[in-house]
Amino acid sequence: MRIVITVEEFDPEKGYLEYNLARELSKLGHKVYVFTYGWSKETIMKINCEGFVIIYLPYIISINSYHFPSPSGLFYINNFLRKERPHIVHCIPVFSPLSLIFISWSKLYGYKIVGDIMTQLNLIFSPWNIKQKLLFYISKIVVTKYIARKSAAFTAKTNELVKILSRSYNVPENKFRIVPLGTDPQLFKFNPVARVNIRKELSISEKDIIIVYSGKIDYTKGIDLLIKALSPLMNENGKIKLLIIGSAELIYVEYLKILISELGISKNVIFHQWVKKYELPDLYSASDIAVWPGLSSISAVDAASVGLPLILADVPIENFVVNNNNGFVFSLGNVNELRKYLRILVDNEDMRREMGYRSREFVERKLNWEAITLQYLNVYREVLNVK
Repeated sequence: MRIVITVEEFDPEKGYLEYNLARELSKLGHKVYVFTYGWSKETIMKINCEGFVIIYLPYIISINSYHFPSPSGLFYINNFLRKERPHIVHCIPVFSPLSLIFISWSKLYGYKIVGDIMTQLNLIFSPWNIKQKLLFYISKIVVTKYIARKSAAFTAKTNELVKILSRSYNVPENKFRIVPLGTDPQLFKFNPVARVNIRKELSISEKDIIIVYSGKIDYTKGIDLLIKALSPLMNENGKIKLLIIGSAELIYVEYLKILISELGISKNVIFHQWVKKYELPDLYSASDIAVWPGLSSISAVDAASVGLPLILADVPIENFVVNNNNGFVFSLGNVNELRKYLRILVDNEDMRREMGYRSREFVERKLNWEAITLQYLNVYREVLNVK
């Protein structure tokens, strides 16, 4: 099968869906092309060492992280489609300018469109501003009036997300296919040597209990809620530490540091800079409990793969990873409930170990990229009417 994946930015270091999907599809013998954008004024084609081709297109302008390809980029796409005749074009997201180009030529060149509809999940946490309203309504019009008609299927990671997207964009629920996010269990696995070394580097003893958060550090992630939930526990037990890993919104970090100082727990909180995905398994190995108090991400699946018990906020579209008695889900914004589950896991080492085992087992059974890719292949085959 010849498969094209369109994405605005392609960074293998971050280990997102598009990279892992391209890699696993290539392993299975499919011919995979990733169309994205680069800095050159010319189109650049690179053959990735893992078997797929990356095509970096030039662009004339970028607006709100969406790129508009240059005339030479459009010419390259047209020639590529005429020569290669792909079977499937997987658009991530489906309403980007690049995706719209492939969608508009799908009938001419005879391929099927499978798309991901992304929505403004941070609106769960904050009121809409004028810019967000405008972007949403533009995307809604484009999806409702054009993309939904041209696309064979859409994918979403949970049934709850399907309901939200269907209602938001007026797309029938039966046009969606459920495919969760995954991780690489060969990369994300427990490393006892790393646990010892990382704890030495961070001046943390083996008797300390590390609660870890990783990802973006901004208001949508609810890290201030986690700090408020932990502060009484830390004042009772100085061995509880919070490790915060990720790229930061500076204003929010300053707020967090002031909050930490006011609560008297500065010695118990460690901020760690963003690290490449290859370094994350060691940091997770050094930890005991993983918590996402606001919007979670693929990081939660990675932490589960290393064997950590999870605590996640009850955002139904995000909670697919806590589905094997491997953690707790608390009501969004409820600091007392979050504190209750933190206390349970802090006080019960056996429970942490058992839930961590179930996290790893769940990943090995369902939430690994090999299994996820087979689910995407089933969607491709379904829309192509092939077995």
